[in-house]
Amino acid sequence: MDIEAGLNKLNSLLPLKARQNLLSPELKALHQKILRNFADKGQALDSVEPQQLEALNKDDLVVLDEKTKILTGAYPFSMEKKIHHVELKNAELYAMCAFDAISIAPVFSVSTKITSHCHVTKEPVEIEQDANNVISVRPSNDIYIGIKWQSTGSHAAESLCMEMVFLKDKTTAELWKGDNDNIDIYPLDAALEFAVKYFRPLLD
Repeated sequence: MDIEAGLNKLNSLLPLKARQNLLSPELKALHQKILRNFADKGQALDSVEPQQLEALNKDDLVVLDEKTKILTGAYPFSMEKKIHHVELKNAELYAMCAFDAISIAPVFSVSTKITSHCHVTKEPVEIEQDANNVISVRPSNDIYIGIKWQSTGSHAAESLCMEMVFLKDKTTAELWKGDNDNIDIYPLDAALEFAVKYFRPLLD
């Protein structure tokens, strides 16, 4: 699947920008502030009114702890322990999925080091980025992102995000995809372009 087709499909399943556009100016500004706080400080914004968080959570724009209702994430960021660990300049957090992880550096113009693993082989994957530049990739430059398309349910973090994964190389990616028309694979450069087109509009 090409980038535009993938973008259209993801926006049909998890239309973050369309949902954000329907918010009041106050809630939209809050959502953007939450995102920038994750990028700048590596932590959740505090002192947010519970009813505002609930409104954003209802649209799956943020993720709250089920019991405490404390803010724990906002796509692409998560404070909950995930497979995809992301080091920022002065902080550490996680990404909801592999696709989200690679988006953080270029979308928010920050430096990141992603530590994860191949979904199939479990081999460690490390990607260092500085804004739009990919500094290094391990185990090779042939890293792929795979997406197994599915309904997001009430929260994509618990469904679709679980199947947006790193694959160590093209051979492994093609093996994972097989003849499943519901799976798409993207080389890293294409996945980055895709991720930026999906997430950057949230900051407009």
